[in-house]
Amino acid sequence: MIAKNRKTRIVIILLASMFFLSTLVSANAPSSAGANVSLFPVGSGSWNPNVSCSSPWIVRVTDITDNMTGSSSLSNSIFNPGITSPVGTAKRWLSPGNTPPGWISPGPACTITNSHGTVALFVEIDGVKRASLVNEDCTGTYDAVNGGGSNGGSYCDSTFNFYDPAVLPNYSTSCTSTSDPTCYGRIHSEIDHDWKAAKYCGASTTCDDAALNSQTTTSSLIDFQGFIYWDPGNLNQAWHSFSGWEIHPLTGWRVHQSNPSLAASFNFNPSSPSVGQAVTFTAAVSGGTSPYTFNWNFGDGATGTGNPTTHSYSTSGTFNAQLTVQDSASSTTTTSKSVSVTQPASPDFSISSSPSSLSLAQGSSSSSTITLSSLGGFAGTITLSPSVSPSGPTVTVNPTSVTLTAGSSGTSSLTVTTQPTTPIGSYTVTVSGTSNAISHSTTVQVTVGSTSDFSISGSPSSMTIPQRSTGTFSIVLTSVNGFSGTVSLSASVSSSGPRTSFSLNPVNLTPGASGSSTLNVRVFNKTQVGTYTITVTGTNGSLSHSITFTVTVT
Repeated sequence: MIAKNRKTRIVIILLASMFFLSTLVSANAPSSAGANVSLFPVGSGSWNPNVSCSSPWIVRVTDITDNMTGSSSLSNSIFNPGITSPVGTAKRWLSPGNTPPGWISPGPACTITNSHGTVALFVEIDGVKRASLVNEDCTGTYDAVNGGGSNGGSYCDSTFNFYDPAVLPNYSTSCTSTSDPTCYGRIHSEIDHDWKAAKYCGASTTCDDAALNSQTTTSSLIDFQGFIYWDPGNLNQAWHSFSGWEIHPLTGWRVHQSNPSLAASFNFNPSSPSVGQAVTFTAAVSGGTSPYTFNWNFGDGATGTGNPTTHSYSTSGTFNAQLTVQDSASSTTTTSKSVSVTQPASPDFSISSSPSSLSLAQGSSSSSTITLSSLGGFAGTITLSPSVSPSGPTVTVNPTSVTLTAGSSGTSSLTVTTQPTTPIGSYTVTVSGTSNAISHSTTVQVTVGSTSDFSISGSPSSMTIPQRSTGTFSIVLTSVNGFSGTVSLSASVSSSGPRTSFSLNPVNLTPGASGSSTLNVRVFNKTQVGTYTITVTGTNGSLSHSITFTVTVT
């Protein structure tokens, strides 16, 4: 019995050893599902001796943003979710000694494993340009997440945006809205004050901000290395490119060195277009020497240039769209995809009005744009006729007919005019569009009043903002009774605390229209915790209206 038990234990030990070795091999084997290192070129290693990641992926900014803005840029990006930490929002720590609770020395992980497989978080981006560098949030203490306490001096965050000149040739005119594709080629970056205090970015190091500012200009081609990080607090900020992505922190930079390996790919949207529908083609490039030129062959005999570019197919079928990219060193690469175009059931058109409501005073006029769009390959002339109920204002359209080709759009201007004797009240203006047997209409609600004015509204009414963060409130100004003019905005805070600024000031209003601006509220590290009231006032001559917001600083 004793011998039998000994043999049983030996068998169990051998089986357990085999299982352990199998698990170890499996854990260290490269992932075969989704993304892996072969998706992107791999750099020669870290330029910063304090960063131990040995195999940075060489990517473009558009690879990180996935050619999107907002929260969809996070959900669709291969790099989702970026750096994370057991102690909350992860930012910036490399520690050769003691680390704050929950951190693992020597700092952020080089890779993550997500639904795409094993993905590098430490990346290299080559051949980009930077915007102006700003030093801000200077402090004499480490952040609480980095242990707190004195840092032995006063160190500042060095922040700036850098961008891919192949996506946007002019930074100052780029990324004007969430739908602007030039946003895809920009990303925010930071050389962190805690890194400087910890001597990771001292003089002559590869992330020295003073050297970056003195040895490069906004026209220089630069290569960067750093960790990919998602900042949800600035997701809707224009200065943050309407995206939460950052290289945070920047760990190294150098004057651009040419990468001879040029590669390109592209996507198109919508993925299943119909005849006459505009298709947007967006390219992504890695390697080579920027700037790049983009030449497209859409497979139906038509060609195009630029990135992104649009094209409409006039017939249904499957087309082989081809992209050829050439860099400034005359290297070229070509890639192609099939585009399946379907034919809608029947040609038609749509009609809409903007704005769909107008407010004007007696004895004034206002207008709305009537937009007609071809659907399903519709082509023809649409006759427009306006009417008003009950009778009162005079309504006209110019032009009275619009001719569309397949996939195109056209506009006409609806003008509503009142007399000093026009009764005060509400009216419905209907604009009908007719082409042979097809007829559609759109309506505009008109309110006639006695005095022109404007209204001001905003949302949300209150917000909680942590220290060293930014919050935004939306301000909407609306013309009332045909008001037309410039409204100047001002903001006051109940006591010294958060800083405020407007994305647009003043705001110009035309009769019946609305305008908007964003109130940016920035809370610094030294802003006292508490509740603040912010009053926003809009003024035009003797007209003045206000709205208040509540900000709680934590």
